[in-house]
Amino acid sequence: MNFWKRAASLQLGPKRYDLSSLFFTFDVPFQDSEELGTATVAAYNLSQSTRASIKKGMVVILNAGYEGDVGTIFVGKVSRASSKKQATDWITTIEAVEALDEWLSKEVNKTYVAGIKASAVLNDLLTMFGLEVGQMELVEDKVYPRGKVCKGKVKDAISEIVTLDCKSRFLIRNGIITISDPTKGLNMGFHLSQSTGLLRSTEETEDTETTTNQTTIDNGEEQEPTYRRRCLLNYHLGPADVVKITSNSLKGNYLIKGGKHSGSPSGDWITEIEVKPA
Repeated sequence: MNFWKRAASLQLGPKRYDLSSLFFTFDVPFQDSEELGTATVAAYNLSQSTRASIKKGMVVILNAGYEGDVGTIFVGKVSRASSKKQATDWITTIEAVEALDEWLSKEVNKTYVAGIKASAVLNDLLTMFGLEVGQMELVEDKVYPRGKVCKGKVKDAISEIVTLDCKSRFLIRNGIITISDPTKGLNMGFHLSQSTGLLRSTEETEDTETTTNQTTIDNGEEQEPTYRRRCLLNYHLGPADVVKITSNSLKGNYLIKGGKHSGSPSGDWITEIEVKPA
């Protein structure tokens, strides 16, 4: 990676901008959960007609990285947008959400036959939901002896079956659905070290400026400790990935529970991650 040559592009509906034509900042948090991913973008000095054209439901695609190595960190739709003048600049703040239409509008009212398996119900619901399915591996494929009734939001029905009935992970990442074992990682192989972008603290005695969370008790169960780390922006890293970390304090494979990509052409260009031992 050429860390010093930042590159990013922002697509708003049919229009696409890169950092050479538009000054914009972004903040993209992510979690290994069924919660929808969000993004906040601040774009400077868009034309009046462009500012007026940004409406709820408009497609937003954000790519970021470095010259020669740029990848997608967010795909979604505008949920809210507003513009204000600050000194001589017009700043347009855009809030976007993944799978906005599918999550809010798709509904179901169906009764499935006795003896049906969760996988069969999910295949039907996922077809109705309308997003691409990248992986579907259930920890348990529950059987419903008396059948299954699904009524209400399709996303609620899918989430309930996947997480509660089948003890599995339900994740939407860049518009693609993943259903898998929550104890296992999705993508593996990236090595995060000082030479590949891991940031050191100002004291140069630790590899990051963040803290370690101690083991806690949650709902009567002991939770594993988690660790927060920062690195130069890396679009390869995302929720449920497994990353190898080599630093003064951490050595081994770790599962990413959550984090954030954030960037500014003249400020931070970083990825923050919270990890636990894999």
